Amino acid sequence: MLTVYSPSEKTNRLNYIAGHLFNNILGTEFFITSDKKFYLKQKTPCINYSETELNHGLHIIPYGLLFETGIYPIKELKESEWKGLFCFFSNEKGDIPFDLFSASFYLLTLYEEHFPVELDEHNRFSHLESLLFRKGILEIPVVDRWAYLLKETLEKAGFQTDDFKKRKYRVISTYDIDHPYLYRNKGLIKNIGGAIRDLLRGNLKDIEKRIKVQLRLKKDPYMTSIQTIHEIQSQLQRPYYLFILLGKKGKYGRSTLYSTQSYYKYLKHLDLAQIGLHPSYDTFRNLKRLIKEKSKLESILGRNVTISRQHFLRMQNPDTFQDLLLAGIQEDFSLAFSKAPGFRSGTAIPYFFYDLRKEETTSLLIHPTIMMDTTLIRHLKFSPEAALQKIKELIDACKRSGGDFLSLWHNSNLAYIPEKNPWINVYLQSYKYAIALEEPHLS
Repeated sequence: MLTVYSPSEKTNRLNYIAGHLFNNILGTEFFITSDKKFYLKQKTPCINYSETELNHGLHIIPYGLLFETGIYPIKELKESEWKGLFCFFSNEKGDIPFDLFSASFYLLTLYEEHFPVELDEHNRFSHLESLLFRKGILEIPVVDRWAYLLKETLEKAGFQTDDFKKRKYRVISTYDIDHPYLYRNKGLIKNIGGAIRDLLRGNLKDIEKRIKVQLRLKKDPYMTSIQTIHEIQSQLQRPYYLFILLGKKGKYGRSTLYSTQSYYKYLKHLDLAQIGLHPSYDTFRNLKRLIKEKSKLESILGRNVTISRQHFLRMQNPDTFQDLLLAGIQEDFSLAFSKAPGFRSGTAIPYFFYDLRKEETTSLLIHPTIMMDTTLIRHLKFSPEAALQKIKELIDACKRSGGDFLSLWHNSNLAYIPEKNPWINVYLQSYKYAIALEEPHLS
């Protein structure tokens, strides 16, 4: 048990961030009190979160963010460094040289994203504007590291932390099914156009493959990759997540005219897969369409759908999260930058969305996505070898924090065989590396 002293009557924000730091990361209970006499009697780990020096426990001087209501631009972050790590909301007094609580709250709530200078081509907050990216620490779960350094500081101050339990690192595999088929259900005109393009490029084997798939003499490569994913997960007996795109056909939507009942039937019987909605590009700030797509997937599966990830990672804070809540979504996996891997909110550990407009902790659980295949392949243009090395570094960062290494792969990037598609080996080798670091489960 850890006790935090704060004289302020406004405790919503402090309770929220203390819950993540102490419950989620450090694995201990905490109690916030405004009773100074009670606080001074405590023998267990103590933190004095006030302007007043009490000579008891660690002293963290508040910046003020946690005692405000509303959202206001912050002109100066007062950046500094603590034990080799970037920090902000710094001060010259106290045992911790910055307001660790406010800084963590700022990152988890994506506070800066309420005031974007410029959105990208898809109306998303750009990684180029991210504080963590600009400081070169987007690939470090800095909130988690701050928490562990806080624990070390408590121990050096003479407090026992035997009841603190470090969270166990986990590997979570997720897949976006944007295109279940490469050749099937594209329509006559699109298939003819594709065949002409293959002919002009001299890809006669692709023309042959296209015809055989259409004649049902050969399986579609993209559908085969979905089946392969399931086979790999089944062999390892590991649950996984599939996010299904059902939006309308278009440039940023489905490439197929329709999906077959056999595809839907196949999805229904994937015993290890948790199937969620991949809200289409057009659900962005469109609650009605979001609810419509969710209802359609529920009708297909014959069960409630409570998890989601935005197509193109197209989201804005807080509007997207608020819409998801209204649509009945309980867990979201959209928190990532499409053009840069890492820890968008500074943590590798799931946490609940805090609605700054309503000043309340919501029931929407946010799962940070650490790495997406198209980020490395298309946007950063990494070689397979460089991508594998980068993924291993991200895995190591999650392991060190007891966080979740949550990866995002597309079935379309895992099609064909390793000899023709080197990214399959990147996927397999990185997955093998990631799960090898997990602690064995006791039976």
